[in-house]
Amino acid sequence: MTTLNRTTLVKVLEILDSSHADEALAAAKLASTMVREAGLTWDEVLAATIGEAPSQPPPDQLESRAAGAAGGAGPFGYRRDREPTAHEQFFMLLLSPRTPPEIKNRLRGWEARVLDGEITPQDTADLQSLYRSFVAG
Repeated sequence: MTTLNRTTLVKVLEILDSSHADEALAAAKLASTMVREAGLTWDEVLAATIGEAPSQPPPDQLESRAAGAAGGAGPFGYRRDREPTAHEQFFMLLLSPRTPPEIKNRLRGWEARVLDGEITPQDTADLQSLYRSFVAG
């Protein structure tokens, strides 16, 4: 379990409004993974009263979540004990403030192939390299 980066979750959930169904589905899957890997349920995430700033969990709760984190927290709250999928890497690159705009524009051209699972082994290697440079690095 890791802590949930609420700001990142909000950015991912904003993609649900995309006119591209595959993009919205990938965002939903990424959001679900973020919640699950934080050791939370959607009920817990949505429990805060609308309009109020989210409160910080009690320190003992934060410590127990941090202690239970398998491999420690990685980028976007992901566990470090597994490599994110190509879909996850793709969206993390698009959401990362460290990814240069020209790289984000190049990635937009890959969107349909990534979402359809039709990326080549070279594309997968390129995504991993970009991910390590701009997200995980």
